[in-house]
Amino acid sequence: MVFNRSRSLRSTAWRWLAAICAAALLASACGGGGDSDGGDDPVGDVAETTPAATTGASDGEDATAPGQDDPIGDGEPADADEGSAAPTAAPTTPEEEAPEPALDVVYGGTLKFGLDAETTGGWNPITTSAATSGYIVLRQLYDPLVVEGVDGKPIPFLLESFSSNDDFTEWTFTLRPGITFHDGSPVNSAALVRHMDEMGMGTLSRLAIEEASIQTVEVIDDLSVKVTLGRTFVDFPLGFTSPGGFLASPTTYDLGVDGSRNPIGTGPFMLDEWVEHEITRLVRNPNYWRTDAEGRQLPYLDAIEFRPVEDDETRFNALRSGDLDASVDNSGRRVQEYNEDFKAHWQGDRYSATTYVQMNTTRPPFDNVEFRRALAQCTDRQTLNTVLWDGQPPATGPFSPGTPGYLEDSGFPAYDPDAGRATIESLGAPSFEITTTTTTLDLLQAELLVQMWGECGLDVSITQLLQAEAVTTAVFGNFSTFIAVNHSGYSLAMERFWWHSNYSPPFPVPAINFGRFADPRIDAALDEVITTDDESRRRELSEEVSRAFADAVYNIWLYHSRWVVATQDYVNGLDTLTLPEGGEHPKIFLGRVFLAETWLDEG
Repeated sequence: MVFNRSRSLRSTAWRWLAAICAAALLASACGGGGDSDGGDDPVGDVAETTPAATTGASDGEDATAPGQDDPIGDGEPADADEGSAAPTAAPTTPEEEAPEPALDVVYGGTLKFGLDAETTGGWNPITTSAATSGYIVLRQLYDPLVVEGVDGKPIPFLLESFSSNDDFTEWTFTLRPGITFHDGSPVNSAALVRHMDEMGMGTLSRLAIEEASIQTVEVIDDLSVKVTLGRTFVDFPLGFTSPGGFLASPTTYDLGVDGSRNPIGTGPFMLDEWVEHEITRLVRNPNYWRTDAEGRQLPYLDAIEFRPVEDDETRFNALRSGDLDASVDNSGRRVQEYNEDFKAHWQGDRYSATTYVQMNTTRPPFDNVEFRRALAQCTDRQTLNTVLWDGQPPATGPFSPGTPGYLEDSGFPAYDPDAGRATIESLGAPSFEITTTTTTLDLLQAELLVQMWGECGLDVSITQLLQAEAVTTAVFGNFSTFIAVNHSGYSLAMERFWWHSNYSPPFPVPAINFGRFADPRIDAALDEVITTDDESRRRELSEEVSRAFADAVYNIWLYHSRWVVATQDYVNGLDTLTLPEGGEHPKIFLGRVFLAETWLDEG
């Protein structure tokens, strides 16, 4: 399904549209219905909407700059979320809402969970293209080898341990003993080697294998493998927090293309039914390996029904009407409603992804930095954020406050429509399009941008795509500009896959450096950061990347997306994650949650 809207909007001041939108949002907060749509990554059912932001092209999964009150509570511990200000609306924090598991846990029941998109590529972690909604489902089917810790360090999960030699070129991964896949086959080193072999053959995953320069994967014993790299890579384990770290049974890979509909993992739930764009039903894994903090068997739920509802208005209405028990969202338009009417689990500002306009630097006029700068000067980001995100100050770069690399002033061009218009008049004002998804939020963002740019003499059309189609469009470079959400900044080394010239055409194709730029300053920082574990130097390199982006204006940074998972009052333990050796995982990390310890108390 593709919606093409082509309009010249220069005759109407975009500020009038902003005012109308703000009024409409205020009215919708008091009631009313919504449109129904279905479609995600790199999705429908009925539902009500409001709250935080991801790409019109990804995953992805989302914060507030210093001096701005945090509008939504922080679901992470204070020490994990430095830079987060006090909330202006009364949030419900995990500490307040989580009952004492030893007293209150109830087994059974089915959780109805609203997703913001469908993952049309299916559930083979190597071949699918997953954004936030896809990650949420995959985390229930599979256990990651490694999870992110609140301190920015990786934590072994399905792995019992990982270790390296002194120069980080050899890594030993050891799996936990006694774990089986859903089909009863053992989780062992042979399965891990097969998984890495499959990664080396995937269209995009092979790029990660090549980037890490994996030379050999050797079996040490039944549970351990040694991975030898052709280069130093300090953050190598962090690559296994993503779908590349979701260990599937060899049987899934033996099935070939049918493996996407027959996922066999180690996770707390197993696939029971998948009706694309309608429902993904998972049922309890009776042989799951994990227990809670009290030693009780997980998971608590009998089943989860994921319902893709791409339109945020419809999804919110379904939650409010009780058709959904839980829902994920990434807009900032209904902060107060979520906080007052539901249990609202918000991501903290640290490691939030950023919403931005991505420009294709291989296409005129975006191959000219002067034009890109002028377009940024024509973008009133503060007013856009007032309409869309509770007035949060504009992002100054890819990293949110509290994240290494964040700069309050990166040198990004300020709003100056007179200067922008003069440059555009001197260079010429070509027509182009902005690509976005079919959600109410993304269309509103695109319309505001078109109005602003129209006042600078530009004729811009809007193309709407389902999220999976938008991802494909970005990968193959079939766009001029699009609205994206990406870059948590959790590890600068992991961002190299999005920004390094190695991932920009002419090779490889498809390209995951969506902007298709090649910047020596960014390349140099990305090349050095994988070689050092010195935290102060890593921060300096991240800051250098922020300045390079500001100077070259590859993207127009809008705001930091704050994901929320909102639930009914009877839903408990959302994203509670008991790690085998202790430690803590960030809550609602880029909108992704673990649901093994979620339970219902509807009595």
